[in-house]
Amino acid sequence: MIRVFVIKHVRLEKNGTYKYRRRVPKPLQPVLRKAEIVKVLGRTEREALVAYGPYHDHVERLLRSTRPHDEATELAAIRRSIEAQFQELKLDPYSPGRTPEERFARAEEADRILNRYDPNPETGTPDAEDVSPKDGAMVTALLGGISDVKAELTITQAFNFYRIERREPDDYKRKKHEQRLDRIMNDLLRVTGQDIPMSKVGRQHARTLRDNLLKRGMQATSARHCINDVKAVFSLAIREHDLDTSNPFQRLEFPKAQVAAVELRLPLPPDVILAMYKELAGTQLLLDIWTLLHHSGAQNAEVLGLLASDLDLDGPVPHFVVRPNALRSLKTRSRIRSVPLVGPALIVARRLKEATTPDAPLFPRYAATKSHDNFSQVARRRLRMVTTEPKHTIYSLRHNMKDALRSAKVGERVELALLGHSDERTASAQYGSAVSLGELQAALLEVKFDVPEEWS
Repeated sequence: MIRVFVIKHVRLEKNGTYKYRRRVPKPLQPVLRKAEIVKVLGRTEREALVAYGPYHDHVERLLRSTRPHDEATELAAIRRSIEAQFQELKLDPYSPGRTPEERFARAEEADRILNRYDPNPETGTPDAEDVSPKDGAMVTALLGGISDVKAELTITQAFNFYRIERREPDDYKRKKHEQRLDRIMNDLLRVTGQDIPMSKVGRQHARTLRDNLLKRGMQATSARHCINDVKAVFSLAIREHDLDTSNPFQRLEFPKAQVAAVELRLPLPPDVILAMYKELAGTQLLLDIWTLLHHSGAQNAEVLGLLASDLDLDGPVPHFVVRPNALRSLKTRSRIRSVPLVGPALIVARRLKEATTPDAPLFPRYAATKSHDNFSQVARRRLRMVTTEPKHTIYSLRHNMKDALRSAKVGERVELALLGHSDERTASAQYGSAVSLGELQAALLEVKFDVPEEWS
């Protein structure tokens, strides 16, 4: 199977390089002194994928400066546009200029902008209120750097800034993330009544937003997730824009959950696991995925997103690698890990490796992020054929693995490494070597997996 590398504004040149090419809108061509933005992103597809996101975001900010900004409330957007312009023109955005020549040229440009306005007869210069926000900000940035441009972010600007800075590389995940942000942003705007500056959002607004979510019938856990999104938006804006304000969404209280988190899903009993193997026996694709999930404790997305190149079966410890690739990103760096393959999972992996071309997905039907929900729905229906307990899910297999590792007394350090859980917040976790593949393999070999007799 041949994958075609298609990303907006990126072309594969005849010399083998991946190049970003984008036409500059006519209103901005005199400013940037070019009709097209061109940059080499790399010589391999992987290099281009890594470089694309940050550079595309930079160009988006640059071109956004062509839009009119007539209101002072949009000063933050103006400042970001100026920063992008300065970077493109190789000017230092954070000072009056690196050299005497640059400072002189910037002063001349500032004079040229101000000369478009009628001067005050007493001062010989235009009054500040007569200069448009965009021109005033540009003059300030030219003469002192963008840090001198004082910008008060509004709620919508803070959310837009967060979308850019926390841009999810996967199209499907990005769409879902932005939809979630839009919903909670609109909920907050209904509380405040209008798009007010962030500094005007207070604790009462935060409590009202929380109460509105709960009154709507949202579970406390879901409401907390929504508030955490807003808290993250405010924290990033406050930090990156040097705002002298506190985050009103910090340490907001929620009703205590009636059910412990560990009870939201239950491990699958042995008879359910064996019945599921029997249920899937006639569907090789689902049986292969189930087997890998069962014997690794990995998440659905981690297995569904595997490429053939993620399988390393020739070394002393056959394993698969969970890492970002062309199909998916990872939520945290602790998810990046190697998982040994043992028993039936190794048999499945060897067969899949032989049948799949390098760098192709092992499960093309469900490989794309947007197809993961399709797998979940299909697998859930099949699981309901063998158990009606609502707390039994495919994700329960991770609970099974956690229990099995505890029973095998392999130690928490090995448990965390196998399941991709982070322990970096503790001081002791910062010392010593990482868990070796050999240790992980030995731990899995201690686990007694419930599989059909003929597989034993």
